[in-house]
Amino acid sequence: MPNFRTDDSSISQITVDPKPSGTVAVYLVEVSNDEEASSLKKLFSELQGHITVKQLSKGRLVSYAVQTSDSDPSVLDELESALKSTYPFVITQRSFDDIIYRIVKELCVDTGSKLMSVSRCNICGRLEPFPDTVVTLSDADGKALASRAYCATCTASRVVRTNKDYVRSLLSADRHDFGTLENSELTRSRGRASNLRFKVGVRAEA
Repeated sequence: MPNFRTDDSSISQITVDPKPSGTVAVYLVEVSNDEEASSLKKLFSELQGHITVKQLSKGRLVSYAVQTSDSDPSVLDELESALKSTYPFVITQRSFDDIIYRIVKELCVDTGSKLMSVSRCNICGRLEPFPDTVVTLSDADGKALASRAYCATCTASRVVRTNKDYVRSLLSADRHDFGTLENSELTRSRGRASNLRFKVGVRAEA
């Protein structure tokens, strides 16, 4: 996304998009050739709809973080079984944290694979492939100018009375200095049923 200034009046809309929670797992697979890597990518792509997928590395070491769309982890069991019956080297973990990402990073060095970036919570800095909430700042035409991601721990710690206060508290706690943006006058506007959308008006008194 392009650079933006926090005091720029082009920021006219704020959208808060909470993401569904579910069980997270990480799969590390060593492949022998491009054909195996393509087959692995196809397998994870076909499971979209049942799981959300974030690729962590590619090359000889192909790794993915996945999140189920509900609390039923059976699809993860089936995926683990399918991988271990097909590939000789498979590592799995039923969570995502700094340790497993460091293992991926070290194995990428050992195998000459490419490590892919993972977003971080913009409040605490925690690695977060599946943010609990994403806030998008847009202009009057709906063009996204910036996107901020927040983990479940940080969003759960917001003690607020209204949705407007929730938005302001996230921006206020964000590592980026949003200046007076978090104190802007916010007017609720129509959005998808799953998200909150506000129009940014005249700056309110801090």
